[in-house]
Amino acid sequence: MRITDITLQSKNIDRANLFVDGKFYSGVSRVAIYNHKLEVGKEIDQAELDKVIFDSDKDKAFDYALTYISKYTPTEKGLKDKLYEKGYGKLIVEYTVDKCKKYGYINDAEYARSYIAFNSSVKGKIRIKNELKAKGIADSIIDEQLSKMQPNDSCSQLAKKKSDGMDVNDPKNRAKLIRFLQYRGYEWEDISQALATLKIVDDDFS
Repeated sequence: MRITDITLQSKNIDRANLFVDGKFYSGVSRVAIYNHKLEVGKEIDQAELDKVIFDSDKDKAFDYALTYISKYTPTEKGLKDKLYEKGYGKLIVEYTVDKCKKYGYINDAEYARSYIAFNSSVKGKIRIKNELKAKGIADSIIDEQLSKMQPNDSCSQLAKKKSDGMDVNDPKNRAKLIRFLQYRGYEWEDISQALATLKIVDDDFS
């Protein structure tokens, strides 16, 4: 392996981007570059380079992760993205995230549970699932937590609130109401029950 370029990071002057054999390899501290005499053109063993990067970054990355977690409540993916954004390489990111999981500082199942509890009064299962997936939470975790979701009549309540003063037997208004509930992520079974509570006169919804 040969170091082909070293460039300073624009968002963190204490770190640099290391390129090996013409490709980005990892972020690394400037201190490590100086201490280990990393320079363009230098031939270096991969195991040796990985150890240099790991030893120089592991504590700083973990300290940063703890600071970030103290201010926010990230998912596993959210923390990974933030560490990558700070310029840490895959080896350090995986080590840091695994350590945070081990100590219980991040927990996707607990995140999903809290998210569902907070949003279930205004959103349906479909939308909640899509939003949690976008945050990188595994389908198996989402499905397990959604299965524990207590039944509620939030769909009916939203339908009643949205349709206040509206002639729900007008096909255009009814379609508008259905689209609104679908956007909120409710399943058709919930929407159908909500429409029934509004006493809509239409055989299609009976």
